[in-house]
Amino acid sequence: MITDSELLGLLHLASPSLPIGGFAWSAGLESAIELGWVTHEAELNDWLTVTLQGLAHLDLPVLLRAYHGLERGQHEAVAYWSDFIRASRETRELLFEDEQQALALVRLLKGQGVEVAMLPEPPALMCAWALAARQWGLNARTAALGFAWSWLENQLAVASKTLPLGQTAAQRLLLALKPALSEALALAESLDDNQLGLGLPGQVQASALHETQYSRLFRS
Repeated sequence: MITDSELLGLLHLASPSLPIGGFAWSAGLESAIELGWVTHEAELNDWLTVTLQGLAHLDLPVLLRAYHGLERGQHEAVAYWSDFIRASRETRELLFEDEQQALALVRLLKGQGVEVAMLPEPPALMCAWALAARQWGLNARTAALGFAWSWLENQLAVASKTLPLGQTAAQRLLLALKPALSEALALAESLDDNQLGLGLPGQVQASALHETQYSRLFRS
């Protein structure tokens, strides 16, 4: 059973109001909408289902490994996985998104008196997230599921601002994709080190094009 403290820690870490700027990035989705690849609810469901596989094969397993590295005091392992995921960001925009959110989270932790010396410089977001989760009493699985939920909420917020997508449709997608979050975490837990990483050419192309998109709401 999850304790009150763990539940509050999860709500805190996964909240859209966590001041790390997650709401400011679209991870290529704004460009996909601009290009006409995602035009309605069903296509958005398909886009999110596919891009979630990127989390399952990269972000979530790296988060789990970073968490256990911090737990065991393995500085070199944490640095290795931080470098690994940063090197796996396939566009300048995706890397910059990772860097800016990680630095914001580290500043937040420092402001609360948390020791961040175990994090490499610059840290990857997954490593900073793992440290925050440990500080707020979350286990590795809960931390990973919380990140996946936060990602999904942010992606739906992007779509709600750029598509004719009402609140009812957004909530319908949240409900429909909740099982996929658990499945993504189960897959992440099953992967060996040499199975990490997944190329998503469509998302990469959309992110690269977003860097020079003339009119945009989200950062690049």
